[in-house]
Amino acid sequence: MNRLKEEQPLHFEISSALKSVIGQDLITNDFVAIFELVKNSFDAHAKNVDIIFEDINGKIERIFIIDDGKGMSYQDLVNKWLFVAYSAKKDGSEDNNANRIYAGNKGVGRFSCDRIGGKLKLQSKSVSDNSVHILDVDWGEFEVDAKTKFENIAVKHKLASDFSLPYKAENLKQSGVVLEISALREPDSWDRTKLKRLRSSLAKLINPFGSSVSPIALKIFCQREVSQDENLERKYIEQISLDPDNTIEPPTLVNGRITNDIFHILKDKTTSLNVELDNSGHFVTTLIDRGELIYQVKESTNQYHLLADSDFSCQIFSLNQSAKALFKRRTGIHSVAFGSLFLFRNGFRVMPIGDESDDSWGIDRRHQQGYSRTLGTRDIMGRVDIAGPETKFKETSSRDGGLVETDASIQLFDYVFTKCVRRLEQYVVGVTWKDSIDKHHDTSQRLSLDENRANIIDLVTKLAGAKDLELIDYSRDLIDVLSEKSSYFESSVEKLAELAENSDDSDLMWNISQARKRFAELKKSEEEARKIASRELKARLEAEKQAKVEKGLRAEAEKRAEAESRLKFEAEKKANRELELKEQAKQEAEKFNLAYEEEKKRNLFLLSNDNKDIDQLESFLHQIVIYTSSAKQKITSTLLKIHNSQNQIDRDELMNSLSDLLESVEKIMTTSRFATSANFKLDSTKITDDASIYVKDYLEKISTAYNSRIQIKVESDNKKFITTFTPIELGMVLDNIVSNSKKARASWINFEINREGNSVLNIVATDNGKGLDKSILEKERVFEKGITTTRGSGLGLFHCKKQIEKMGGEITISDKQPSQGFRILIRLRK
Repeated sequence: MNRLKEEQPLHFEISSALKSVIGQDLITNDFVAIFELVKNSFDAHAKNVDIIFEDINGKIERIFIIDDGKGMSYQDLVNKWLFVAYSAKKDGSEDNNANRIYAGNKGVGRFSCDRIGGKLKLQSKSVSDNSVHILDVDWGEFEVDAKTKFENIAVKHKLASDFSLPYKAENLKQSGVVLEISALREPDSWDRTKLKRLRSSLAKLINPFGSSVSPIALKIFCQREVSQDENLERKYIEQISLDPDNTIEPPTLVNGRITNDIFHILKDKTTSLNVELDNSGHFVTTLIDRGELIYQVKESTNQYHLLADSDFSCQIFSLNQSAKALFKRRTGIHSVAFGSLFLFRNGFRVMPIGDESDDSWGIDRRHQQGYSRTLGTRDIMGRVDIAGPETKFKETSSRDGGLVETDASIQLFDYVFTKCVRRLEQYVVGVTWKDSIDKHHDTSQRLSLDENRANIIDLVTKLAGAKDLELIDYSRDLIDVLSEKSSYFESSVEKLAELAENSDDSDLMWNISQARKRFAELKKSEEEARKIASRELKARLEAEKQAKVEKGLRAEAEKRAEAESRLKFEAEKKANRELELKEQAKQEAEKFNLAYEEEKKRNLFLLSNDNKDIDQLESFLHQIVIYTSSAKQKITSTLLKIHNSQNQIDRDELMNSLSDLLESVEKIMTTSRFATSANFKLDSTKITDDASIYVKDYLEKISTAYNSRIQIKVESDNKKFITTFTPIELGMVLDNIVSNSKKARASWINFEINREGNSVLNIVATDNGKGLDKSILEKERVFEKGITTTRGSGLGLFHCKKQIEKMGGEITISDKQPSQGFRILIRLRK
């Protein structure tokens, strides 16, 4: 019987090839390697980190990474740095503080040096040391024979009295570490392009939004690139002096401190959503649109309890067309190339989340299913910050694979997507995307339009009614009662009442009650005007009926007389019948051709008044009576206020009354012009038709007929722009612009009509008058009530702005004014 030998313990032996596995193979590129080394400087409490590239004859030979952190003593070098895969940060012995959170704690970051170069000279001095400890590592010695044990390859150690530093390096006074990497793996790759890419990458890794999370001052220096940097800076300064609007893109330099003011660039220029954890452990979400607070809500962390102690914060910017152009102008790169939504753990970026083409958040996967209803990574930019141990948020060993899936990381990704990205999307898609002109603006001026305000009211009301949310604050300027004349008044006032009740806002409730009273009075006034118009119409129809009876009696008498003469003309008639048939056929053909041409042009105006339909005239006359009755009501109301007022009537109140009266009179004048030329009925105030053709025909056929002292020219690209608009009000706008040019002594005015994309129609009016008065320093003030530099009332452009904005468009003073004259721009949208 065989006897079993006594058990003997066995041990793993480590090959020297392990160096490459956890060095060159694990650290995937030079940028990640440098980033890992910067992380170590951060963990060593460094305040300054210098990355210096030393060249010989233009070729980079050595790379230095120098920090002024706490350094390493001899014991640290032996027991920690040279102890492979051991991390003192992980077991809490690094600073004798188990609770401190570190940027790195895997114990393999030191092998990043191997990824960059074949040799490493490490200089280190702690505060307690009198000498500098130097380690010389030749990584190639680990690659000679894979059978050689890792621990049997010697690393040389020596002492020096002081640090040996390269040119331009800051002197290390008390402590620090100098890494000198030579025998570079890819020396020819370190050209200017790669150095700029490194700078850009480090800006995103350390501090992409001006956050104070990282206290490190990180600098790059390369003597080879100094001359080109200086030339670029000098040219930039010269260009800036010649460009007062500062539209020149700044140059991308290699040398200097790495900073990034992306946050300050975008902060007040686009829509942003900010989420933070408050002291009571609630998520607080604040939505701001170009400096204007939209809403602020608070919600519990119960559903995402693993984030409750993570110092979670999120800041996302929506990038509209204006914000993207601003970003490109200020940074010199396209926003899509910069990245989208970055993730930062313990103050340092988690790669590759947020990189171009990365979709770790799942944003683009959903975007592909509803392109016009969702935001994609190209539409946003921002950062998410978390802090926590590796048990909750652990990076993959490859250092560019994002986070390992844990319960905490699953909650993180879900919260960011559903509560941050989609909440921003809810506002952007539901409000700003609906206004096709808004994307060109970097201010919140168009948010005050009735349609946009109504959409914001709808959104905030829904938030206020949600069971799991508490509405903390909202914009009192935007989320308030709309004008009683707005077409959105009735729908929005009910939502506002619901909001006021849910938020217990007594001021808003009072404003709603007053607005409802004013709306009731307005409806009553309009109803009175319509009743008066109906009575007058009825009386006129009775008179016309009686006139028809009398006309019929006269016609009977004339009929008998005609019978006697008819026989006389019968012969003539018979002779001419054939000729008439030919002429009639000719006329029918001409009429058909004319109708065909008119249909092709979608002309909204008649060429003559000969065959005007009586019902059509009735429509215009009825509308004129309504406007006249409305004006009468306004005059009566104003006179009663003056009569009943014990004190003098308020000037602004009188101005408002006269402004409304003037608007009614202008409507009467414009309607009267339509009465002889327009071939549509005014049974409803709005029509859906080609606004481009309407504007062209109105200017050529109506405005020209009523303005003999000024030549009106019209240039159009003749592209259809089918939309719903109010012809009377749009006609008033055109009349006002022509009238202002006449008052400015212009001999001609030119209108350019062109379509921008499918959703915007541009109308540019330029005259050769005296131009904008120099006394008006802020040009947009010409649209304010009472502002005038002519002999006018100061209400014309005020009414123009009101009417155009009611249609959802905008009217502005063109930035590019002619050398003589004035130019104004109207943008209508579908």
